[in-house]
Amino acid sequence: MADALTVLTRRRETQRSGPRPDERETQRSGARPGHRREGLPDDGARIALVVEGGGSRATYSAGMAAALEDQGFGGCFDAVYGVSAGSLNAAWFTAGLAREAMAPWVDRSVMRSTISPRRMLRGGPVVDLAHLVEQVYVHEFPMPFDRVLAGPFHPMATDAITGASTDLRPLLTTPDDVPRALRASSTLPVLAGPPVPLQGRRFVDGGLAEPVAVHTALAAGITHLVVLRTHAAAHVPVEPPSVVDAVVRCWLRRHAPGVLGPWRDRVAEAARTEAVLDGLGDHVLQIRPPADAPAVSRTSTDLGLLGEALQVGYAQVSTKWGYSAL
Repeated sequence: MADALTVLTRRRETQRSGPRPDERETQRSGARPGHRREGLPDDGARIALVVEGGGSRATYSAGMAAALEDQGFGGCFDAVYGVSAGSLNAAWFTAGLAREAMAPWVDRSVMRSTISPRRMLRGGPVVDLAHLVEQVYVHEFPMPFDRVLAGPFHPMATDAITGASTDLRPLLTTPDDVPRALRASSTLPVLAGPPVPLQGRRFVDGGLAEPVAVHTALAAGITHLVVLRTHAAAHVPVEPPSVVDAVVRCWLRRHAPGVLGPWRDRVAEAARTEAVLDGLGDHVLQIRPPADAPAVSRTSTDLGLLGEALQVGYAQVSTKWGYSAL
């Protein structure tokens, strides 16, 4: 079977020469990543876009997603998986608005209202996801939740009781479920408030159980992956300082006891994920920031730094195809 880049390029050419897929059929088949989406060639491949998170570091994957969209790859995927803040970028990409979605990352009002360490002194969350998805994504930078639901969007979260990595797609029944799923996928322990309820269950950040949704995608029948990463290839996950570890463990015991195991094993799980990706050979295309890319923290609101990360992410995709439009 062809490599991931060849499959993706062929699908782009097919889309350019043929009709666009019907949204209703996309909703039916796009929700099941092991099945071919209507309008895509029956090439024997099932290809997924997987978008890594990392808080503000997801500016890198936001730029990458915009570049993929600009180059005509928007409708080429059987499934689009988003983990943590990567689920925000995945949703915008699914809706066909990845380029427009770069703007909130460098909007002073949006970033300061979404991320504010001072709020913790008043008992509020450092990262206010409710404000982001229920206010910003509704009134300031409207996200068409109906279009997200109609597409092959798969937000990932961690079950607060079992600690299992969970594809929230089967729990999305109406467009109103989409913003709640975005919150559930991105709710970092301590920083972003309590677990988010959805369809009788409670969830926290998807990256705790599955930092890159490769295991879920492969189990669902995906044969090829395009993975938008937010760390350079040389990055090695390390344990947090003991004080941070103790605070997170205390929070998890109170709010999400099932996640204590994934939290304890997260460095080993990250290594396992990298081994699986490496074993896929040319069936996976990983796009990463370069080694000299600026470091972006999870809670950065430095607009200059975030803007640079957007441009770097965009360029990493563009240079693979010799194209630039930013």
